[in-house]
Amino acid sequence: MANMLRSAGFLVVTLFDEYGDAESRIADPVMIHGCGLKEYVLLTGDQDLEFTWAKEVTEAHIAVFATTNNNEGPTQWAPRIIKAKNDILRELRRRTKPFTARIGSDGRVTRVRLFDGSQWKTIELNKKHGPHKSKYKPEG
Repeated sequence: MANMLRSAGFLVVTLFDEYGDAESRIADPVMIHGCGLKEYVLLTGDQDLEFTWAKEVTEAHIAVFATTNNNEGPTQWAPRIIKAKNDILRELRRRTKPFTARIGSDGRVTRVRLFDGSQWKTIELNKKHGPHKSKYKPEG
């Protein structure tokens, strides 16, 4: 998957790139902390990471993007993540870290969870259906 994402312009550092043969023994809190130190964005197939390690994500002050189903494998998910690239970049520009987001099987960021300093707040994102047109402002 890393090579597919790199081909699409993502800058990817895998656990193996970072930790070599020890990658399988690296605990999630260590990985999260490392992402914070290096200012990496964490992409994971672990939907529960944002809940299980919420304190660590908050302390590391990172953004986490999780796929909604990692059982389908990289050949299914890489194109979806690539399709979500603009959504991912928009959320990174728009949101203050720490935050987590979900990438849906339609290749869109579908939900964001923000930490407001005391608790996590969930925002469901609506899917866009073409350009927004205001019902209050006349066109022209």
